[in-house]
Amino acid sequence: MAGTVAPLDEFVEKAQLECLNEDKANPVANILDPSPDTFLSSDENVDHQLLLKVQFRVPVKLQSIRILGEEDETAPQSVKLFLDKVNMGFEDAEEEAVQELALTPANVGGEPVLLRFVKFQNVSSLQLFFQDNCGAPVTRIKRIEFLGQPASSMDMKDWKPVKG
Repeated sequence: MAGTVAPLDEFVEKAQLECLNEDKANPVANILDPSPDTFLSSDENVDHQLLLKVQFRVPVKLQSIRILGEEDETAPQSVKLFLDKVNMGFEDAEEEAVQELALTPANVGGEPVLLRFVKFQNVSSLQLFFQDNCGAPVTRIKRIEFLGQPASSMDMKDWKPVKG
C-alpha cells in the first residue's frame, strides 16, 4: 500500500462537523479533542441514538475507525456507516448501510475496527449512525479517530503492474 495509515484529524472539516441529537453541553467537537475529560453525549431527553456527519477537506481512503468510549453502559455498541449522504436524517438511517460495525469492549477501549477496503477508497463525507449502546439512556463517545490516508497520496508514476 502506498503511503502510511495515520490519523486523519487534519483532514476533517471541523466547521462542517455535525451531530443530530447531541447534548449541547457535550457537543460533537469533543470527539476530535484528545483530552480525557471531554466527550460527545446524546441528549438524554430524547434518546441514546446519535447521527454524526463528518466532511473531509480532501477525499480520503479510510482503513479503519477507532471509537473510544467509557467501558460502561454508555459505550456505543452498533454503528452503521454511510457514505456521501450529507443531508441524512434519522429516518434515512434505516436504509442499508455501506458497513455495519458491532463494537466490542476492546474496540471501545481503543482497538481500531477495520473497514471494507474497496468501499472506503474515495470518501468525501461519512455518516455514522450510533444505533445502540450497551443499555444506558445516553450514549457517550470520548474520541473518534479516522485512520487512513488522503486518496491522492498514491502517485501513478510509482504504480507498477504485477507481472503474472
